[in-house]
Amino acid sequence: MDEVLRRALEPVLRDIRATGVPEPDVRDDDWADDDLSASAFLWSRDGSGAGVRVDRAAAEADRVVQVADQVQEWVIEELWGRAATNWPRCPQHPETHPLRASTHGRSAMWVCPGEGTPVSPVGSLE
Repeated sequence: MDEVLRRALEPVLRDIRATGVPEPDVRDDDWADDDLSASAFLWSRDGSGAGVRVDRAAAEADRVVQVADQVQEWVIEELWGRAATNWPRCPQHPETHPLRASTHGRSAMWVCPGEGTPVSPVGSLE
């Protein structure tokens, strides 16, 4: 897998493992066919998949946020109809909404979208 994408994806996968939601089978697949981005495919157990891509020129924290947004969508689709889809859950509002990935300074953070407050660095969920 492209190293830029691997580094952006790893903290998000750590959060998936820490929270116990289904983990995608990440496969190296340059489906974007674009020198300015790196791409791969996220596969589900049922055989469905979704592409993930990251802008090579973006700052590292921005790349993590880009990937977190796309993986979050994949997780929500995986959970649909089987479990709560608000992943990752907002600790202040666990029944209302998921956290949102956002860049704060030089860090990729999970943020409460209602309050706008940072909750945890991406990759540090428990």
